[in-house]
Amino acid sequence: FGHMFAPRPNVAIGEMLRVLRPGGTIAFATWPPELLIGSSFALVGSYMPPPPPGVSPPPQWGDVAIIRERLGSAVKDIFFDRACMLFPALSVQNYRNHIERTAGPMLKLVESLGTADPARLAQFRREYDALVAPYFEDNIVRQDYLLTRAVKV
Repeated sequence: FGHMFAPRPNVAIGEMLRVLRPGGTIAFATWPPELLIGSSFALVGSYMPPPPPGVSPPPQWGDVAIIRERLGSAVKDIFFDRACMLFPALSVQNYRNHIERTAGPMLKLVESLGTADPARLAQFRREYDALVAPYFEDNIVRQDYLLTRAVKV
């Protein structure tokens, strides 16, 4: 998942492919923009200043068409699959509390709004909890992801 946060995706993918021998397998997991984690990036982003020009939003890595474009002709036998990570949580709020303490973008947002605009932070938390709720069942938060695998030409 880490490469999703590189500000220049073409540089990141270029480096990933550079260190891979021809015939080697490149594989990575990403968060689709339409599911929980991708949607949460969008929600957090709506409360933050826009990124600098030319910086690609991380959820774009969860779009199959964009991945195909970024990998281009450097790979063959590209394969996509979906899977799910199950995250234990006592409640939606318990999950949010954990994410607020451990996920960089959420941590920054909570720090900035907590002192500057507590009412806006409360609104964000309501929206975030509503976003997570459909993915929470039986003390588990479902985090669906996209797996990409291909062979370097």
